[in-house]
Amino acid sequence: MDKIKDRIAALRRLMKENGWDAAVISGSDPHSDEYVPARWQAREWISGFTGSAGDVVVTETHAGLWTDSRYFIQAGKELEGSGMELHKTRIPGAVYIPEWLGQAAKEKPGFKVGIDGLTISFTEVEAIEAAITPYGGQIADSPDFISEIWEDRPEYPDAPACTMPVKFAGKSRKQKLTWLREKISAENCSAMLVTALDETAWLLNIRGGDIDYNPLLLAYTVVTENGCTLFADNGKFSQSDIEELYNDGIGLQPYESVDTYLHMLSKEGKRIMTDSGTVNYHLYKSISDSFGAQRITCLRSPMAMEKAIKNSAEIDGMKKAAISDGVAMTKFFIWLDGQMKLTKKGLAKVSETDAARKLDGLRKDMGALDESFATISAYGENAALPHYSAEEGSCSYLRPRGLYLVDSGGQYPWGTTDITRTIPLGRCSRKEKKGYTLVLKGMIALARARFPEGTTGTNIDALARNPLWQNHLDFGHGTGHGVGHRLCVHEGPQAIRHNWVDCPLLPGMITSDEPGLYVEGQFGIRHENLLLCKEAEKNEFGKWLCFETITYTHIDTAAINKSLLSDDEIKWLNSYNRMVYTKLRRFLERDERKWLKKRCRPIRFRSLL
Repeated sequence: MDKIKDRIAALRRLMKENGWDAAVISGSDPHSDEYVPARWQAREWISGFTGSAGDVVVTETHAGLWTDSRYFIQAGKELEGSGMELHKTRIPGAVYIPEWLGQAAKEKPGFKVGIDGLTISFTEVEAIEAAITPYGGQIADSPDFISEIWEDRPEYPDAPACTMPVKFAGKSRKQKLTWLREKISAENCSAMLVTALDETAWLLNIRGGDIDYNPLLLAYTVVTENGCTLFADNGKFSQSDIEELYNDGIGLQPYESVDTYLHMLSKEGKRIMTDSGTVNYHLYKSISDSFGAQRITCLRSPMAMEKAIKNSAEIDGMKKAAISDGVAMTKFFIWLDGQMKLTKKGLAKVSETDAARKLDGLRKDMGALDESFATISAYGENAALPHYSAEEGSCSYLRPRGLYLVDSGGQYPWGTTDITRTIPLGRCSRKEKKGYTLVLKGMIALARARFPEGTTGTNIDALARNPLWQNHLDFGHGTGHGVGHRLCVHEGPQAIRHNWVDCPLLPGMITSDEPGLYVEGQFGIRHENLLLCKEAEKNEFGKWLCFETITYTHIDTAAINKSLLSDDEIKWLNSYNRMVYTKLRRFLERDERKWLKKRCRPIRFRSLL
C-alpha cells in the first residue's frame, strides 16, 4: 500500500501548489460512463479500489472513498493499509460527498475544491457548489490535473469502430435523426449536444471498442436542423463506413474539436439542448460561455427512453442472443459437472478463473464478440461479495460441495445478455438450501408480476424481496437494471430498486430480475433472468402489463427446499425449465440433450409431497 500512500502524498503537494483545500477524483470519464477506458481510471490509480462505482475526496488530513453496498466488503479489503477511509453510500444516514464537503467548507472560509471538470457531470458539480458556496467555497476546474502526478497515464483509446446493419438495429439512422430533430424542435431548440456514448452509438447505428465490454467509441455528436456531426477519430472507421455515414448526412470531425465547433455554432444564434446528467462540467461551462445560459436547455435526453424501449428487431435479436447464451451456459454446466466428478477422484482442479475462461470460450464458440462485463465467478464465501473479481493465483478452487455463483453475459452481433446462476456443486447445507429457495421465490414473484400502466420499478421491488424479508433477510443492491441492445449491459432510465426511480416500466423495456442473499464468510446466492415488459390486457381498471422471461438457461432444482415453494411457484419453475429444454435441445448433441433433460425434469407439487 506504500504506492497508494505515495500517490496521495503527491496529490496533496499538487493541491498545495494550486491552493486547493480538497480534490475530487471521479470514477468516471468525459461521458459519465460506468466502465471507463484505462486513461480515466484515476480513482483506481489513487486508491487501489477496483470496483466500478465510487469517487475519492482528498483533503490535507483526510482521504476517503465513497461507494455503495455492492462494494463494502471488497473496498474494505482493497483499502486496508492505504490510509483511505471507506464512506458507505445508499444506506440510512449516509453522508454523501457534497454534504461532506459542505461541512468542511463551513469550518474553513474560502474553501476551494479542485476537480477535473472533464470527468464530473455538470449535475454533480452543481450539487457540490450548492453545498459549499453558502460558506464561501469555490470550485476550481483543472482538466486532466491527474496527469501532473500520474506519469505513465494511458493514452486515449483507439479501438476500431463500425456501422451496425439496420436488420439488427430495426431503424435506420435517418429515421432516428428525423425523430430526434422533432424532439429538439419541440423544446424550441435548433441543436442538441449528445455526450452519452451509448446514445451516440444507438442514434447513428455505430459500435466501437474503446471501453471494455461495452461496444462504444469515444465520441460526441451534435445534431442540428439540417446536419449531424460525429466528433470521433475517423481512423476508427473503414472507408466504406465513412462513405455510408456521409451518405446519411453524418459528417466526421476530430474528437477534441467539439469545443471549437460549438463556439462557431453559437454565433448562428441557435438555442442548444443537452443532458446535464451526462454532459461533463468543463464542456457545459464552455458552451455556457459561448451560448449564454439563457440559450441552453438542460433536460433528460429523450434518447434514454427511446433506446430503452426496444423495437421488434431489437427484441428478436435479444432473444436470439439468449438462445446462443443458453447453449453456451448449458455446455458450461455440463463441463463443470464433469470436472467436479473428476475433482472427487483427485483427477482435476478447477479454479474460479479456470471456470470463467471456459465459459468465455464457449460463448465465443456460439458467436459472442465479447463478454458484456467481467464474469463474476465465485465459489463459497467469495460469492458473498456481490461484485467479486477472481484473480489468477489468489482465487479459490471449486469443490464438489456447496454453492458456486457465476454472473456473466455476452455481446453478440444481435444482442446483449446478462445472466446469473447459483448452482450446487454437491451437497449443500440446510442454510444454503433455504437461502437458495428464498431468493428463487423472489425472482419468480417478480417474473410473474402483473401491474397497471404507469408502475415504476420501485413500486414492484418489494415483490422480489418479500420472501427474504419474511425471514428477516435482505440484499443491498438493486433488483433489476435495464439492458441495452448490443450496448451497455447496465442501461437506464428504468430500474427495479427500493429507492425511488422516476421512470415507468413500459412495453419493450428489457430489465434484469436478480434478487440475492449474501452471508459474509459463508456463501452468496443470486438468480438472474432478463424480463421483457409486455402488454397483458385492458379492462375497466385500465391497461395492465406483465413480463416475459427471455433468458433461456435452466434453473438447477437440486438445491431447492421444496417445502418452501408454493404449487404456483413450482408450476412456474417446471414450465420455465420445460421451455428452456424445448428451445435449446436442437442446438445440443445427443448426450448434452440427455443431460439437460434430466436437469429440467419437473419437481413434484407440494400437495403431492
